[in-house]
Amino acid sequence: MKNISRFFTLYWIIYFPTCIAYNDLPGFSSIDEIMMGILFVYTFMKYSNRSINRRPWREFMVCLSVIAFYTLYSLMFGVNVAGGVWLDLLQEIRPYFIIFCTWILNPRFTKRQKKWMLGTMVLTLFSWIAYHPQTLDTQVEAEFPVLGQLAICTGMSWYLFTKETKCNRNIALLLVLTGMMAPKFKFMGEVVCFIGFVYFVKNRLNFKSPKTIIYVVLLVTVILMVTWTRFDAYYVSGLSNDNLARPMTYKTSLVILGDYLPFGSGMGSFACNGAWKFYSPLYYKYNLNGIWGLDEGGGFVCDAYYPTLAQFGIVGVFFFCWFWKRRLVAFNQIVDMRYYRVAMLTFCCLAIEQTADSSWLSGKGMGYCMLIALCLNANRNQMMEIKKQQILKRKKELLLEEKRKQMESNS
Repeated sequence: MKNISRFFTLYWIIYFPTCIAYNDLPGFSSIDEIMMGILFVYTFMKYSNRSINRRPWREFMVCLSVIAFYTLYSLMFGVNVAGGVWLDLLQEIRPYFIIFCTWILNPRFTKRQKKWMLGTMVLTLFSWIAYHPQTLDTQVEAEFPVLGQLAICTGMSWYLFTKETKCNRNIALLLVLTGMMAPKFKFMGEVVCFIGFVYFVKNRLNFKSPKTIIYVVLLVTVILMVTWTRFDAYYVSGLSNDNLARPMTYKTSLVILGDYLPFGSGMGSFACNGAWKFYSPLYYKYNLNGIWGLDEGGGFVCDAYYPTLAQFGIVGVFFFCWFWKRRLVAFNQIVDMRYYRVAMLTFCCLAIEQTADSSWLSGKGMGYCMLIALCLNANRNQMMEIKKQQILKRKKELLLEEKRKQMESNS
């Protein structure tokens, strides 16, 4: 257990600055793939370790089988070339590998390790702000998605890794609000979610309760209010404009789902990095190549995650929804409210962010995945801690009983 927690502390310390903050610097662009591979290998190396959590193994194997099937399907029947398939595979497996490997390894950090991890995150956040002084210039309107991801991950980690006090809760919020220096519109929705869950959710949400439904409706309403300008431009009035890249990507994804039943057009064929680097024939087939941002080399080919589901077909959409349904059921069983709030908050942030981003498939999404896995282990670790305390208490009682008997025999 100690070796795993040490490994993961170092892993976290290296990950945060290299895979989120400075991933665009020369020499850092492939670190996230390398770290994913290291974690995958390390997980199998620790297979016989008694401290790991074996419950996720079966689902992990099912997940690997589904991925293997889609890889073979894409190579044999997919639309794009093999290069696009392999590049997309490298990204599609990342979030699932990170969640399952972290969940299986079940790192349990000491107070000192948590301090090191939080110190690295806070230092990285403020060093990034200092490295990008335009975020502090009120005369310049700028949007930095990286700043929002740094801020929300640091705030959630601070809330999770420190004692639940009013002071720590407020510090976590202040860390999150640093992202408002140059916010993307979707980040503003994530801030609303953070405040809603951390400050107002006192018990686990019961979606059969009218009170919960009213609360969720109010939360969604506030999110739409603060993000409406961009939301309307892309997903309401923008849907009627056939020259806007993102709305056309969403609309075309629905057409692809119908045209390529039931397994989709294959990996690397639509709205992903593989379809961009190895320009997919689908963009010519559906006349997307003439739209600014969706032409060859266009910067909006892999601009949102949800349209990529079209390349997996209706069956792939089912598996994606099944995966998240299982996670939500598990979240709702978490006893510790701090872990519950962070789990639900992470889910909401990912749900919002992937409407106009593909960080779920990149190194930037690995932090969310690790937080999810830590939360999934909360109940197990709590039970183990209770058993440990009971064993220590029993040993203490036996020791006292033995001393009492010794004293009686001496007298």
